[in-house]
Amino acid sequence: MTTALRTDTTTLVLVAGYAGSGKSEAGKLLASATGWALLDKDTISRPMTERLLIALGGDPDDRHSPSYLEHARPLEYECLMKAVWENVECGTSVVAVAPFLTESSDPRWAARVSRRCVRSGARMATIWVDSDLESMRDRLISRNASRDTWKLTHWHAYTAGLDLDLRPVLPHHLIDNRIGASRPLAEQVESVAQVLRTVS
Repeated sequence: MTTALRTDTTTLVLVAGYAGSGKSEAGKLLASATGWALLDKDTISRPMTERLLIALGGDPDDRHSPSYLEHARPLEYECLMKAVWENVECGTSVVAVAPFLTESSDPRWAARVSRRCVRSGARMATIWVDSDLESMRDRLISRNASRDTWKLTHWHAYTAGLDLDLRPVLPHHLIDNRIGASRPLAEQVESVAQVLRTVS
């Protein structure tokens, strides 16, 4: 049984990575190991996103069209980050899970989040969950989520737009979650949790 790690410093951890990388599982493992709040973008915003896409005359499982990218995606991240800041400003540490592909690679976005953490007296950490195409495809098939249908049906078109060398601009912890990784995901997350328990 894992003992929750305690720290007096409020911490925001962004857990980022591509669809199927295993970031939601990593986030759950980290939240369990630390006792910190878990906020997953899909959990928070999926019902809103589906209703909005239907209202716009689209497919509720769309996660790739201009309609989703322009209208739904910004609201998803707005909902997630508002929930994040409410917790952080109350002194509650948060594990926030989302792809954060555009956000974490944008120096201006990263700087804004860092500054707000400083103003809130919190520290910030980022985890990038890395994987390969085969492993991500296997996970998408296994989780059998309707929102992944387009990706799997148009796999070559979808993966052509992925940059597997993408990394957050801020210092980050890298987790290797390829199916053939040398260390299990739980072990790697536990190692990160041990680092995060140390108050700088």
